Amino acid sequence: ILDRYGRIIVAFAGAPEDPEWPSVIRNASNAMQEVREEGFRLGVFTSGDESHRRGSTYVPFAGGVSHGGGQLRPGNLAMSKDRRYLFNKLLQNKFIRRACGFQSSIFGTFAPKLFCDYVTHLQQLFDHDPNLRHNFTNSILPAVTFNLGPQSVTFGHVDHLNRPLGWCVVTNDGDFDYKRSAHLYLKQLKLVVEFPPAATAAIPSAVIEHGNTPLAPNETRYSITQYAAGGLFRWVKYGFRTAKGLLKQKGGQGLKAAHDGAPGERHAAGLNLFSKVDELAADHAACFGR
Repeated sequence: ILDRYGRIIVAFAGAPEDPEWPSVIRNASNAMQEVREEGFRLGVFTSGDESHRRGSTYVPFAGGVSHGGGQLRPGNLAMSKDRRYLFNKLLQNKFIRRACGFQSSIFGTFAPKLFCDYVTHLQQLFDHDPNLRHNFTNSILPAVTFNLGPQSVTFGHVDHLNRPLGWCVVTNDGDFDYKRSAHLYLKQLKLVVEFPPAATAAIPSAVIEHGNTPLAPNETRYSITQYAAGGLFRWVKYGFRTAKGLLKQKGGQGLKAAHDGAPGERHAAGLNLFSKVDELAADHAACFGR
């Protein structure tokens, strides 16, 4: 989906041309189903986990590096021992790793300038704090949510802590009729899009309200979502401190204004990170040398 200037703001990437791909994603969703069931057996999950602000029929399971929501500094999302055990099972699953690597490659394919901006900032972040842990060695995105089903259908929402000028990448699977169920809707764009099992999409989830249409009672859906918190980028830009910490420094007001730039300039610079269709090849060459 392009804006009026030809910038790619949403990418429906489908699936790679690999006959094994549906099996890869089905194995990934089976792993999520198994973790959900084991989580209920261990008491890690309860029925209350299925009802939250994004939905009422599935268990979301998030982890990785984030910053925001009251955190004083970036950190790995805290988990109990049993919860970490289940989360690591998913991170170590070869099918999930492959799916998440594909998500990252989609990001680089359709938004190379934005991808390289993520690399620049997040590399500085991880170099500065060796306690931060990557979820996956084959993905640039630092956080992931596994929507464990059985009916991972989200209410309309925006992910307000995600980077506004960034992408959230989603891969879904399950047993559902994609012609009738689990469509992806993008409210501000006034679009409702078929979203088949094993397909992947990238959206600016912090600024476009999005969600899914319902499933039939006997249908199931699982999804994997990778993203980055906007606070991580601000932390790096402000010299590895919060805005409040920066303002406490001598000349902090001026430093913050210099880092932020004028509102119009900051907005324009952010939009410029989204590639235009007719400049995509040149952006690839500039970012990746090919």
